[in-house]
Amino acid sequence: MSSLAQRVVLITGASSGIGEHLARELARRGAKVGLLARREDRLETLARALRDDGAAAGWAEADVTDGPGLAAALDGLEAELGPADVVVANAGFGRPEAPGAFKPGRAAGIYDVNLLGALHTIDWALPRFLERRAGHLVGVASVAAFFGFPDHAAYCGSKAALRVHLQSLRLSLRRHGIAVTTICPGFVESELTAKNRFPMPFLWPTDRAARKIADAIAHRRGEVVFPWQMRCALGLLTRLPTGLAEALAGRLPGG
Repeated sequence: MSSLAQRVVLITGASSGIGEHLARELARRGAKVGLLARREDRLETLARALRDDGAAAGWAEADVTDGPGLAAALDGLEAELGPADVVVANAGFGRPEAPGAFKPGRAAGIYDVNLLGALHTIDWALPRFLERRAGHLVGVASVAAFFGFPDHAAYCGSKAALRVHLQSLRLSLRRHGIAVTTICPGFVESELTAKNRFPMPFLWPTDRAARKIADAIAHRRGEVVFPWQMRCALGLLTRLPTGLAEALAGRLPGG
């Protein structure tokens, strides 16, 4: 039997991309999935499809930047599906931030979703997990968390902050019986990457990424970076002298 069977997993950003495919994969493995996002029509369609396949699935409209609203939505899903075993802070987005297209407030908006949205999700989950001395926090960061690539300052910065925040939580919560997993994907097919107008090396299909993430959740891994080619390239880049690393990264195509 899958280690995820009958586990209650709540996922933000579940209406498309990684979140949608992860929900499908976890449901296939027997988990009860709670879907959260802003697009109600997509959530309802996905929940109906999962139920038609015999899975337990619920959904709730929520904006992760609205802390009280998100908490109420999570409360409702927990009442419907049972106490959460795993909470996945997946909601996030990014857009090119080339200096020539600079707009005040755009960077803050990216941080609001990618970082503060994840923190609102953790703020809801953590007291419950601490009370039960059990639970699993999962945060979706990015390979962009390891380096400040050109024309993506807010995306890289927000994902880097999330990655380090989760690392500290992992070390702090281990003795309390709570697992913390950080997911750092490279390029994955999604609505976001479909808008990119630059080469995306080692682009993964979304279902393959979902299987990788589901495996990481099932095995309660600490940090997972994929694909391996990006992991190796980043390992090299972060070990080079700063000036050389920035000279190389500066040649990469931006947005």
